[in-house]
Amino acid sequence: MNYLARLRIVIQVLVPLIIVMLLGVSSGWRMIDRQLYRARKAIEANDSQQASLALARAAQYAPWRKDLWEQAGIYALQDGQHQTAKSYFLRVDNPGDLSTAGLTALGDIAQFEGDLKYAIQLWEEALTAGNGDIELHTRLAEAYQQFWDLDKAIPHLTELVELKPTDSASIYQLGLMLAATQPESSLAYLRLAAELDPELSSKTKALIRNIRFARNIDDPSYSLVSAGQSLASIEEWELAKIALSKATQLNPEYADAWAYLGEALQHTDQNGLEELEKALSIDPNSVATNTLMGLYWQRQERYDLALIYLQAAAKLDDLNPALQAEIGNTIGLQGNISAAESHYRRAAALAPNDSTYWRILASYYIKYEIKLREEGLAAARQALIQNPEDPASLDTIAQIYLLLDIPFIAQRFLERAIAADDNFAPAYLHLGLIHLLEGDTSQAFQQFSIAKTLSPPGSQTAEQATRFLETYFP
Repeated sequence: MNYLARLRIVIQVLVPLIIVMLLGVSSGWRMIDRQLYRARKAIEANDSQQASLALARAAQYAPWRKDLWEQAGIYALQDGQHQTAKSYFLRVDNPGDLSTAGLTALGDIAQFEGDLKYAIQLWEEALTAGNGDIELHTRLAEAYQQFWDLDKAIPHLTELVELKPTDSASIYQLGLMLAATQPESSLAYLRLAAELDPELSSKTKALIRNIRFARNIDDPSYSLVSAGQSLASIEEWELAKIALSKATQLNPEYADAWAYLGEALQHTDQNGLEELEKALSIDPNSVATNTLMGLYWQRQERYDLALIYLQAAAKLDDLNPALQAEIGNTIGLQGNISAAESHYRRAAALAPNDSTYWRILASYYIKYEIKLREEGLAAARQALIQNPEDPASLDTIAQIYLLLDIPFIAQRFLERAIAADDNFAPAYLHLGLIHLLEGDTSQAFQQFSIAKTLSPPGSQTAEQATRFLETYFP
């Protein structure tokens, strides 16, 4: 067969094949264009599900277009389809080939699946690939805080504050973290947070004051203990624990640092007895250590041991009304109700101008429902004389009138308490009880619901409001 004959055979075979291949490629491109058109229309219609499906189909026709798999994953995640989104992202051979948005989304999926460490890794990669994204700094700051890794959380919060200089919540959180690690550095942020949001001033005021005072003591461990105590007073127990732990590391012979650390550990689901015992071994005559050891045994319902330490503290500081009130509380918990009264009365006598201890005395009569008319009202009135607009004192006298079956007077005091502080949950609880007793179930339900919403989870008010709602409004 000559050359021309062989060439004709080759042409007859190859040309149809080339035509078929070209037609296939053309058809593939048409399918890609069609699916991308559908994706655009779905995106315009805010239909994340259809956008994701169309992009995934387009990616199947163009496997070299890794960006299509990534976009399909992003829209699947927007639609709440975490597993589908993950499968699309994994079609990209190397997570490092994902864009900032893709890495962020894959990190969100890891967080959803409970793998926060991998989420952090992906978000850090996304941040490195991006340009200081606010959402990424927010994610990372919150994630590191969940591990209480403040050394890594603080830089992200600092960046976040620089990007959002009027965000009081971020500034406040940064101030708290710095208070637990570098108290002096926290002051500017705490002041700024209070200026931007005056409602934060009640939480920052004591913290700022105590950190400033601690500057006069040339001992870094003292500053950390002072900050730790202030953080504990606003229920920031994890941060308090960090501050107090650092204080014990700086000064291992600082008894009160160990004692307060033991208290903080109890509030973070740990025991704390070992730290309290170490504090006592360092300084058995520490008022704080004996007091906190007493409170430890009180929580264990070993009231006999609690009294030993509380009474030891009271001997060391016999003019401390708080210790007398706590001794009264512990004796009452032992069941010796009448013997507790003298300690409550002594507490009020030691601080006659402080409404707190008059209110505590009145609460003693309320708790045990004794001497309400004779002594309870007198104590409650003294509390109001010292602080007429104190919502807690107004609520206390209302409780006495409620127990004396004079609900219309109780209601007046409760309304005054709410006017003084419309976030004071116990007043709503007791107002709801009055409405319930009067048969106004609609108002009762509303007040109990408000009380539950305003109360910290696990608090006595929250538990009582929940119980009333479940009992009377199942």
